[in-house]
Amino acid sequence: MRQSFFISMKQIAILFSFAFIAANSFAQTNQTPAKSVAIENVQAEHDAIGNAPMTNSTAHTMHPDAQWYGDAGLGLFIHWGIASVKGINISWSMIEGLDGKPMQITPNDYWAMAKNFNPTNYNPDKWLKAARDAGFTYAVLTTRHHEGFALWPSDYGDFSTKNYMGGRDLVKDYVEACRKNGLKVGLYYSPPDWYFERNTKNFSRVEGHNLGPDGKERTTKATSEQMAAQKKAYIELVRGQITELLTRYGKIDLLWFDGKIPGTTGDDVMTLEEMRKLQPGIVIDGRMNGHGDFITYERKLDTTKPVTAWAELCNPWTSAWPYVIGNKSRANGFVLGQFVTCRSLNVNYLLDIGPKPDGTLQDETYSNMAIVADWMKVNGESIHDTSPLPQGESANVPATARYPKGTNSILARYLFARPGFKDGDGVYFGNSGNVYPQDLLPPQDATLTFTSTLGKPLSATLLHDGSKLDFIFANGVTTVQLPASKRTDLVDVVKLEYFWVVPD
Repeated sequence: MRQSFFISMKQIAILFSFAFIAANSFAQTNQTPAKSVAIENVQAEHDAIGNAPMTNSTAHTMHPDAQWYGDAGLGLFIHWGIASVKGINISWSMIEGLDGKPMQITPNDYWAMAKNFNPTNYNPDKWLKAARDAGFTYAVLTTRHHEGFALWPSDYGDFSTKNYMGGRDLVKDYVEACRKNGLKVGLYYSPPDWYFERNTKNFSRVEGHNLGPDGKERTTKATSEQMAAQKKAYIELVRGQITELLTRYGKIDLLWFDGKIPGTTGDDVMTLEEMRKLQPGIVIDGRMNGHGDFITYERKLDTTKPVTAWAELCNPWTSAWPYVIGNKSRANGFVLGQFVTCRSLNVNYLLDIGPKPDGTLQDETYSNMAIVADWMKVNGESIHDTSPLPQGESANVPATARYPKGTNSILARYLFARPGFKDGDGVYFGNSGNVYPQDLLPPQDATLTFTSTLGKPLSATLLHDGSKLDFIFANGVTTVQLPASKRTDLVDVVKLEYFWVVPD
């Protein structure tokens, strides 16, 4: 017998009032979840570039062209620059003492890689077609990282493709490929420019050290007058390059800053209002100005509650943001687990890749995208046009809600069974860390619970094969048994359906 659920227009209006979801305490097996996997410490990097991510619920832009961002879902982050020539970490490899590590390469030797950066096989259309097919809706390219090398022929400064590669414009090709494949155009830009401030910057974070670009201790110190002049020129450089990015390529959908010029607030350089005069419908993060349109989480999701503001989690598909020789991809079950956790909390997921120096992607990157594409074909309904569970509903796994647009129709709840991974002596279901395929545990029986006032479900269906699952309904709690024999090594999605009757 079908169950009826009556909902008023007032209740419809508060569907985006979210309840607590216990995202980090999922009981998917009979084993006790172990300690979470250690993740990279990003705080030292943020401190080094003056980065204070926006964590408040500042109102985002209401321009109609920007409203795509709230439900964008999946974005592609692309870290690329001259560091790919040697396959080393972008920018940070020239810093001594970051996380206790020595300087991997002197800044001078790092910047010398620009002479050998010649991406003869650069074809962003191929990248972004694969991304589109995998369900990505926007992309963000590092047009200039902290290293200071601009991927377009800039009229500001002397370290861009204008001075190398015959003035080739890599940003232009990327923007055109985004549009061709229907992805929103995002540009990453680092206000910190270590090449520009090379004559005064300390390239060490070790107490008592003050290293110059040659990797040796500095013997001189700039005067206050010299620093004031540098700051003025620094602001002119960054303001000029931001203006170029916002005026040379037509409509830009997203601008992703990463840090501040030392001694500035961000607004000293260029205010959001000034940027919006050039691009009225743009979405802007808050990492330069301290305020913007969305909250940025990095590598781990620092919340167990749905976010009412726009928000995004960025994380690399491998253990490093750029192409690094020898890097291996994280398990796709873990990556998809992060993604569905994000969507259960109303957060977009910006997943990063790193092209090689010739402009190609690794074969493994395309294989990963194909796996995500296949997963999306059968499970995409659980993350598109859905929302976090509404007030009064909860689950012991990440979950999303779908509401019908008509009357006397079917509404759905989606429960995400993430795979387990080795973590010490137990099983890890968390949303952060370096989790590789070898860490994957064999599929195990899972018990999923969903609590609501919706009544007994019409059915419980496993999306990837369409099979019906056994469940028990008692006292407002639906308990679904998902046997190991039906599990995959990715995220398995269980769909609960309910009949929804709207009164006249």
